[in-house]
Amino acid sequence: MTRPFDMPKAERWQHGVRARYVCGCRCEECRRANREYVHKRTLLNIRGHGNPLVDAAPVRRHIRKLAKAGLGRHTIADASNVRANTIHDILRGQKRHVRKQSAQRILGVTLEAIADHATVSAKKTWRRIATLLEEGFTKAELARRLGYRRPALQLGRERVLARTAFRVERLYRTAMGIVVSQ
Repeated sequence: MTRPFDMPKAERWQHGVRARYVCGCRCEECRRANREYVHKRTLLNIRGHGNPLVDAAPVRRHIRKLAKAGLGRHTIADASNVRANTIHDILRGQKRHVRKQSAQRILGVTLEAIADHATVSAKKTWRRIATLLEEGFTKAELARRLGYRRPALQLGRERVLARTAFRVERLYRTAMGIVVSQ
């Protein structure tokens, strides 16, 4: 018995199917199937419903911006529903073009997608803490409000966990009476 993957590639599909044309068959039926595919795809692109290739440079810049903020390629992949290997290839410049829908999904990823355990720059977090200390809060009070068991702030000077930065930002906004419009 012949298994499909023991056959030459073109013979895995019947004539009149685009897949067979792509594998090299140039009979009239396969050429017709390819022409129909190209025609349908062209109409979709003209109507704005297609998924053409677009330049990857803006996507690459966006991925770099997210990476600088602490998002890894797997986090970006999970948030955008695009394979991590594709994101890696875009970032390295191996992919100069991407499908429009993939580009839109990656460009739609914001810093809110950062994983709780990722580390981010501590500069803004320490600025927020310094402001709160100037407003009269003690370190013990800040630690309690941030949910720590001990009355001490133990944060890195260079990097902090994303969830810690988020908690400090939320405490800062609450304490300063800043209302965020949604």
